[in-house]
Amino acid sequence: MQDLEYTVIKFLFQKSIPLKVGKIAKELNIPHSTLGSCITRLKTKGFVEYEAYREVELTSKGKDLAIELIRHARLLEIFLHNELGVKPELAHSESENLNLLFSCETINKICKKYEHPKKCPCGEVILSSSHCGCETEVKK
Repeated sequence: MQDLEYTVIKFLFQKSIPLKVGKIAKELNIPHSTLGSCITRLKTKGFVEYEAYREVELTSKGKDLAIELIRHARLLEIFLHNELGVKPELAHSESENLNLLFSCETINKICKKYEHPKKCPCGEVILSSSHCGCETEVKK
């Protein structure tokens, strides 16, 4: 998965409503053509529903992936803060940058080590996931 794909999936999940490509491009400050290519890739992978000139919406597969990726970032934030003493604000931004580099197995070990925390140091809720569905998608 590319960083842009992650950004779009996370953005659509947080907005929780279908959006036009132009609105997404404007809010994320991404060229429309670049975003269009990204949306096409996400549709091919089954993460979004989209038809030309219509709104983009996450599929259930896309929502599951968004939850798992956000969970990864929040758990990495805890690790950076608790183990390395990184301030919560920096741990939050760094976790977003490192998120796609860690396997689900590693993330699940972090979760277990900290006894399945409910919030990260910056105060955001850690979304629960019944399984780790991202490992094969993240490595593509």
